[in-house]
Amino acid sequence: MNAIWLLMGLLVLSYLGSSLVSGRVLRGIGLPSGAEYVVLGFVLGPSALGLLEPSSLAAFEPVAGVALGWLAMVVGLDFGFVGNRRVRPSRMALGVLMSLLTGGAVAAAVWFAAARGAPSLEPGDRVLLAAGVGAVSAETTRHAVLWVTQRYSASGKLSDLIADIADCDDLGPLLMMGGAFALVPQATGHWPLPFWGWTIVTALIGVVLGLVAVVLLGSDFRLIQSWGVLLGTSLLTIGTSARVGLSPLFATFAMGVTIAAISRHREEIVAMVAPTERPVILPALLLAGAYVSPKAAPFLPWIVAIALAARVAGKLGTGLVFRVMSPDARGTSPWLGLGLLSSGAVAMSVGLAFALRFPGPVGHTVLFAAAAAAVFGEVVGPQALRATLRKAGELAAPERESLFFGRGLARAARDAPPGDGDAPPSSAARRGEG
Repeated sequence: MNAIWLLMGLLVLSYLGSSLVSGRVLRGIGLPSGAEYVVLGFVLGPSALGLLEPSSLAAFEPVAGVALGWLAMVVGLDFGFVGNRRVRPSRMALGVLMSLLTGGAVAAAVWFAAARGAPSLEPGDRVLLAAGVGAVSAETTRHAVLWVTQRYSASGKLSDLIADIADCDDLGPLLMMGGAFALVPQATGHWPLPFWGWTIVTALIGVVLGLVAVVLLGSDFRLIQSWGVLLGTSLLTIGTSARVGLSPLFATFAMGVTIAAISRHREEIVAMVAPTERPVILPALLLAGAYVSPKAAPFLPWIVAIALAARVAGKLGTGLVFRVMSPDARGTSPWLGLGLLSSGAVAMSVGLAFALRFPGPVGHTVLFAAAAAAVFGEVVGPQALRATLRKAGELAAPERESLFFGRGLARAARDAPPGDGDAPPSSAARRGEG
């Protein structure tokens, strides 16, 4: 498939994404992680059917970089907010901390495993591999709770807690990515800085250009002018950070956070750019799937297996911490941690950015780990989350049993006695209404 046909396919997919956003299809359809588009890209890509040729994919690398940067800016604009409600600082700090701890645990496991099982890797490459796999393993997609809420009318304190945590933990993987890219900047000859200094520089690029955007947006919100300001400053942020070998995603995320924190027009800006998220995500996920290569490195299978095991352990630990520290999660199902396994566009964006920045075994192993986490989380996460919310009495709609193991989890949640913090099922739930 040549570049023209690939472009046409991506435009069609983008149009379908805009239709999904505009509500012309049923709410709650599709998968919260978007893993189906990753799988579709893999099937069409060079590693499977070969309909997407490597030369065509290479032609779209600059477009993919811009798309990933724009997505990171949109995530930054929404960071710390669920809708127009600001997340409490304590929950924000807890979400970021648990995300970093999960990513750090995965990174440590991968580093030790690579030190023993992949002696051919240079020490610097081993650190990059560990940091990258840890970064793509840290996220819980903010769309997981939204998906359950839309499909099963979930509402309550536990749903709000998980939504707040999932919305705030995007900082963890993007910060780890910023640090990993800062290990190998391209401007070391002019400005010798340690990696943490380059990480700060990455954030400062986004903050400075975010302040420029706020000034240019002015006191009066004008739609056409605002589009020009956001597109121009985001492209400048992406180009500046990429030019010196730093992370464009972390820089544009910092830019989005700065605009949201300072601009008086945050709600109008979010309403303006939010509909662009899905149309950009779907083609980006398809391209990410096309780049996935199971034969990229001999150590790839067991590195990914270790990363998945460490991610499960980290999320189970996260669920335990929530049950101990948060009154809204006390007495909930012990499967709460498994309900946090869904990863999505942020993790896949980080994985694709690693594959583009570090082509070869390291980058492609990171991308494969992101895809494996998304697919595995899709099988486990929504089912466990649904069962957990059902036990807490927060599902107003009748629960549909899963083809995987959701039936067993649902039966366990049904048979388990309600805990101290459980809310009794609503009358609508008992009648099967909602």
